[in-house]
Amino acid sequence: MDLTPIYWTLSGLLAGLYLMRVADPPGRTRTMLKTLSVLGLALVALMGGGYLLLVLALALCAAGDAFLAQTGEKPLQAGMLAFGLGHLVYIVLFANQGGGIADGGLRVALQLGVLGAAVGLGRWLWPDLGALRTPVMIYVVLVTLTAVLALGLPDSLWLVTVGALLFMTSDALLAGELFKLPADNPARRWSSPAVWLLYWGGQAAITAGFLYPHR
Repeated sequence: MDLTPIYWTLSGLLAGLYLMRVADPPGRTRTMLKTLSVLGLALVALMGGGYLLLVLALALCAAGDAFLAQTGEKPLQAGMLAFGLGHLVYIVLFANQGGGIADGGLRVALQLGVLGAAVGLGRWLWPDLGALRTPVMIYVVLVTLTAVLALGLPDSLWLVTVGALLFMTSDALLAGELFKLPADNPARRWSSPAVWLLYWGGQAAITAGFLYPHR
C-alpha cells in the first residue's frame, strides 16, 4: 500500500495549522507543528522512494525549524547551522543531478540575477548583523549556491528549480524580519505568513520535483 498520499496530506495539514499559529509566541505546540510539517515531507521523500540526500536535507531543515521556533541568539545560531548543513546537502544533491552553470538563455540570466540579489541582500543586512556577520554571510553564500545550481538542473526537474527559488526568497524575507524589522513593526503581519508559505511551499516543490519528475 502506497502511504505517500497520506504523508503528503498530513504534512500539508500540519503546515496549514502552523500558518494559523505563525504569529503566536514561542511554545511547544507551535514548535511541533512547524517541525513536523517538514519532517512530514522527509517521510514523503523516504516512502516515495526518493533520494536519501533529499531526506537528509529535509530532516536538517526540520531541525533548523525546531531551533528557529525559539527565541534568543543561541537557538538562532543553532538553526542557522542546521539550515546551512541542509543547504550543503542540497548543493551536493543538485550537483549530482546535473545542476551547475546553465548553457545559456534565460537560465543564465536568472543565475546572474540570483547572484546580484545575494550581493544586494548581504550589503543590506551587513550594518545590522553585529557578531553574526560571519555566519550570516556564510549562510547567504550557501543559499545562493543552492539556487544557482537549481537553475542549472535538467528541464525534467523544473519544479525543484522553482522550489529552490521560493526557498531563497523565504530566507531573504526571514533575514529582513530578524535583522531589520522591529518586533512591533506592522509589516510582520504579512511577512511572517509569507515566509512560511514560501518556505514550506518551496520544500514541498523540491520534494515533488524529485519524486515526480516531468517526462
